[in-house]
Amino acid sequence: MAEELDPGNPLPTSEDILRAVTSDIYDGTRLSSQVFKGAGTSVSREAMYSVRKHWEIFRRPGGVEKPPRRRLLRIGQVNIERLQAIALSHDVPLELSVTYEPLPWNDAHAVIPQKISRGLANKLKETLTLHEEPSR
Repeated sequence: MAEELDPGNPLPTSEDILRAVTSDIYDGTRLSSQVFKGAGTSVSREAMYSVRKHWEIFRRPGGVEKPPRRRLLRIGQVNIERLQAIALSHDVPLELSVTYEPLPWNDAHAVIPQKISRGLANKLKETLTLHEEPSR
């Protein structure tokens, strides 16, 4: 069960987060650093809804899928504490946080507010477990 949080509060580091992996950042073989690069990276709380349910959530109107140009291909999953450890051990250490920021179409939405460099994003992307869409 997900811990009850007010919007704007940091998520517990024990939580896993989910990241939509779309056709503009994944070609079926290689995952771009854009999956984490920059500031304000949108993620979602696995503690609130299963990976299976997130396939539906990410496809809701206003969500991440924008056919035909951007399709949801995978969902990446990683633990917050693991991301933070990698960011702190990077060449230029960075304290990462994940803040709960629900949206009308996704009440499990959260954000990594810090600006992540391409070098760090390349390290972080390697930590993702990529989930394929389950059969219906």
